Amino acid sequence: MGVRGFMTEFESDRARVKMPKGYRMSMIKRYFWVGLISALLLRLVIIADHYGDIYARVLRYLGVSGYLWFFAHRYHIGKRRYGVIKDLELLEKIERREPFTEEDFEGLNYVMRSLSMSRERMNYLVIFAFSVIAIMLSPALDFRIIGL
Repeated sequence: MGVRGFMTEFESDRARVKMPKGYRMSMIKRYFWVGLISALLLRLVIIADHYGDIYARVLRYLGVSGYLWFFAHRYHIGKRRYGVIKDLELLEKIERREPFTEEDFEGLNYVMRSLSMSRERMNYLVIFAFSVIAIMLSPALDFRIIGL
Protein backbone atom coordinates (compact mmCIF):
# COMPACT_ATOMS: atom_id res chain seq x y z
CA MET A 1 0.00 0.00 0.00
CA GLY A 2 1.53 3.31 -1.06
CA VAL A 3 1.42 6.57 0.83
CA ARG A 4 -1.69 7.67 -1.08
CA GLY A 5 -3.49 4.42 -0.21
CA PHE A 6 -2.51 4.80 3.43
CA MET A 7 -3.80 8.36 3.60
CA THR A 8 -7.15 7.58 1.98
CA GLU A 9 -7.75 5.01 4.68
CA PHE A 10 -8.30 7.90 7.11
CA GLU A 11 -10.31 10.10 4.77
CA SER A 12 -14.06 10.37 5.05
CA ASP A 13 -16.30 8.50 2.64
CA ARG A 14 -19.49 10.58 2.50
CA ALA A 15 -21.37 7.85 0.67
CA ARG A 16 -21.07 5.67 3.77
CA VAL A 17 -22.23 8.15 6.42
CA LYS A 18 -24.37 6.19 8.83
CA MET A 19 -26.06 8.10 11.59
CA PRO A 20 -25.52 6.40 14.95
CA LYS A 21 -28.49 5.67 17.16
CA GLY A 22 -28.48 7.13 20.64
CA TYR A 23 -28.44 4.90 23.70
CA ARG A 24 -31.46 4.26 25.89
CA MET A 25 -31.47 6.09 29.21
CA SER A 26 -31.19 2.74 31.04
CA MET A 27 -27.89 2.07 29.24
CA ILE A 28 -26.63 5.58 29.96
CA LYS A 29 -27.43 5.09 33.65
CA ARG A 30 -25.75 1.68 33.68
CA TYR A 31 -22.47 3.12 32.40
CA PHE A 32 -22.77 6.05 34.78
CA TRP A 33 -23.02 3.67 37.74
CA VAL A 34 -20.18 1.49 36.46
CA GLY A 35 -17.93 4.57 36.30
CA LEU A 36 -19.11 5.84 39.66
CA ILE A 37 -18.67 2.53 41.48
CA SER A 38 -15.27 1.99 39.87
CA ALA A 39 -14.17 5.44 41.04
CA LEU A 40 -15.34 4.68 44.57
CA LEU A 41 -13.64 1.26 44.63
CA LEU A 42 -10.32 2.74 43.51
CA ARG A 43 -10.52 5.45 46.18
CA LEU A 44 -11.41 2.85 48.83
CA VAL A 45 -8.10 1.11 48.09
CA ILE A 46 -6.47 3.75 50.33
CA ILE A 47 -8.62 2.71 53.28
CA ALA A 48 -8.54 -1.02 52.52
CA ASP A 49 -4.74 -0.89 52.40
CA HIS A 50 -4.75 -0.22 56.16
CA TYR A 51 -6.63 -3.48 56.80
CA GLY A 52 -4.73 -5.81 54.56
CA ASP A 53 -3.15 -6.17 51.18
CA ILE A 54 -5.75 -8.65 49.92
CA TYR A 55 -8.62 -6.17 50.44
CA ALA A 56 -6.76 -3.45 48.61
CA ARG A 57 -5.94 -5.79 45.73
CA VAL A 58 -9.53 -6.97 45.33
CA LEU A 59 -10.82 -3.39 45.29
CA ARG A 60 -8.10 -2.34 42.85
CA TYR A 61 -8.88 -5.19 40.42
CA LEU A 62 -12.61 -4.54 40.60
CA GLY A 63 -12.14 -0.78 40.17
CA VAL A 64 -9.73 -1.10 37.25
CA SER A 65 -11.96 -3.69 35.56
CA GLY A 66 -14.94 -1.34 35.86
CA TYR A 67 -12.86 1.54 34.53
CA LEU A 68 -11.79 -0.55 31.54
CA TRP A 69 -15.43 -1.17 30.69
CA PHE A 70 -16.46 2.44 31.40
CA PHE A 71 -13.65 4.11 29.44
CA ALA A 72 -13.98 1.70 26.52
CA HIS A 73 -17.59 2.86 26.32
CA ARG A 74 -16.57 6.55 26.61
CA TYR A 75 -14.01 6.01 23.83
CA HIS A 76 -16.70 4.46 21.63
CA ILE A 77 -19.05 7.40 22.25
CA GLY A 78 -16.33 9.94 21.49
CA LYS A 79 -15.39 8.08 18.33
CA ARG A 80 -19.01 8.05 17.14
CA ARG A 81 -19.43 11.78 17.79
CA TYR A 82 -16.17 12.58 16.03
CA GLY A 83 -17.13 10.34 13.10
CA VAL A 84 -20.39 12.21 12.55
CA ILE A 85 -18.67 15.60 12.74
CA LYS A 86 -15.88 14.51 10.40
CA ASP A 87 -17.98 12.54 7.90
CA LEU A 88 -20.52 15.33 7.51
CA GLU A 89 -17.77 17.99 7.58
CA LEU A 90 -19.84 19.92 10.12
CA LEU A 91 -17.00 22.08 11.46
CA GLU A 92 -15.91 23.10 7.97
CA LYS A 93 -19.48 23.94 7.01
CA ILE A 94 -19.90 26.06 10.13
CA GLU A 95 -16.60 27.87 9.51
CA ARG A 96 -17.61 28.59 5.88
CA ARG A 97 -21.17 29.48 6.98
CA GLU A 98 -22.57 26.95 4.52
CA PRO A 99 -26.22 25.92 4.76
CA PHE A 100 -26.86 22.54 6.34
CA THR A 101 -28.55 19.66 4.57
CA GLU A 102 -31.16 17.51 6.28
CA GLU A 103 -28.44 14.91 6.92
CA ASP A 104 -26.24 17.61 8.52
CA PHE A 105 -29.07 18.55 10.88
CA GLU A 106 -29.56 14.89 11.79
CA GLY A 107 -25.85 14.59 12.54
CA LEU A 108 -25.79 17.78 14.58
CA ASN A 109 -28.90 16.62 16.45
CA TYR A 110 -27.17 13.32 17.28
CA VAL A 111 -24.05 15.05 18.60
CA MET A 112 -25.97 17.64 20.61
CA ARG A 113 -28.40 15.08 22.06
CA SER A 114 -25.52 12.77 22.95
CA LEU A 115 -23.71 15.57 24.75
CA SER A 116 -26.81 16.81 26.56
CA MET A 117 -27.88 13.36 27.77
CA SER A 118 -24.40 12.31 28.87
CA ARG A 119 -23.80 11.98 32.59
CA GLU A 120 -20.05 12.30 32.24
CA ARG A 121 -19.98 15.74 33.89
CA MET A 122 -21.62 14.33 37.02
CA ASN A 123 -19.31 11.33 36.89
CA TYR A 124 -16.25 13.62 36.77
CA LEU A 125 -17.59 15.69 39.68
CA VAL A 126 -18.14 12.60 41.83
CA ILE A 127 -14.71 11.20 40.90
CA PHE A 128 -13.18 14.53 41.93
CA ALA A 129 -15.07 14.51 45.25
CA PHE A 130 -14.08 10.89 46.01
CA SER A 131 -10.47 11.76 45.18
CA VAL A 132 -10.44 14.72 47.57
CA ILE A 133 -11.96 12.59 50.34
CA ALA A 134 -9.44 9.80 49.74
CA ILE A 135 -6.52 12.24 49.77
CA MET A 136 -7.76 13.71 53.06
CA LEU A 137 -8.41 10.30 54.66
CA SER A 138 -5.10 8.73 53.72
CA PRO A 139 -2.82 10.90 55.89
CA ALA A 140 -5.40 10.83 58.70
CA LEU A 141 -5.24 7.03 58.64
CA ASP A 142 -1.47 6.94 58.16
CA PHE A 143 -0.85 9.18 61.19
CA ARG A 144 -3.63 7.55 63.22
CA ILE A 145 -5.55 10.82 63.52
CA ILE A 146 -8.68 8.80 62.85
CA GLY A 147 -9.27 5.08 63.00
CA LEU A 148 -11.62 3.18 60.76
